[in-house]
Amino acid sequence: MCNFVSLFRILVAVFVILPFADAIAQTSPAPAQASTSSWTDPSPDKKWEYVGGDDQSKLLKADTKEVVLDLWEKGPSSVLWAPDSKRFALTSGAEKHECSLYQLRDNHWVELESPDDEAYKRADAVLAAEAKRKGVPKKASVRTLTWSIAADKWVQATSLMMRVSLSKYFQWGEDHSDGVSGDFQLTLKFDGAGKWKIVKMRPMSEKEAEDKH
Repeated sequence: MCNFVSLFRILVAVFVILPFADAIAQTSPAPAQASTSSWTDPSPDKKWEYVGGDDQSKLLKADTKEVVLDLWEKGPSSVLWAPDSKRFALTSGAEKHECSLYQLRDNHWVELESPDDEAYKRADAVLAAEAKRKGVPKKASVRTLTWSIAADKWVQATSLMMRVSLSKYFQWGEDHSDGVSGDFQLTLKFDGAGKWKIVKMRPMSEKEAEDKH
C-alpha cells in the first residue's frame, strides 16, 4: 500500500509538471553566441583586401591572405580605396570620430599624418567667426558637443573629399548661452610622398548633410 501511494504521488507530480515543460523551454533564452560577422572590401586592383567586422580590422594580401596591417585598435571601420590602389582612407568609430590615411611604399603600407586635427581647426575657425557674429563674448566658456569626420570619395588617385561636422555650446553669465554648428566638405590633395594639404573647404547645405548621414 505504501509503495502504491508513493507511485501515485510520483505520477501526479509528472502529469502536473509535464504540460508546463514545453512552455518553459520555449520561453528560456537561447545561449548567447559570439558575433562572427565580417566583410571584405578588395582594392580596385584586387591585390589587397580589407577585412572588417565587430571585433576585427585588418589588411590582407589577396593572394596569400597574409596580414600586412593589423588595424584592430581602430575598432569598427569603413575603408575607401583610391582608384589606383596606392592609398586608402579608414573612417573609424561608431560616431565617425577618426580618419586614418595609408599609402603603399615599396610594397609596404605606411600610415600617413592624420587629417583630424587640421580639419577640426578649419571647422572650429568658421564656427568661432559665426559665434562672434551672433554676439557671443570672448569670455564665454565653450565646449564641443559633437564632432565627426569621414572620408567621402576619391575624386582621383591624389585627391580625397572628406566631410566634417562640428557643433559647439557657449555659456556666459548666469543665464546666457548660445550654440553654433556646421557641416563642411574638405578636399585633400596628396603629393607623391603622401604629404597632403587641404586645398578646398566649403559649407554643406542642410540637405547635403542629411543625405550624407
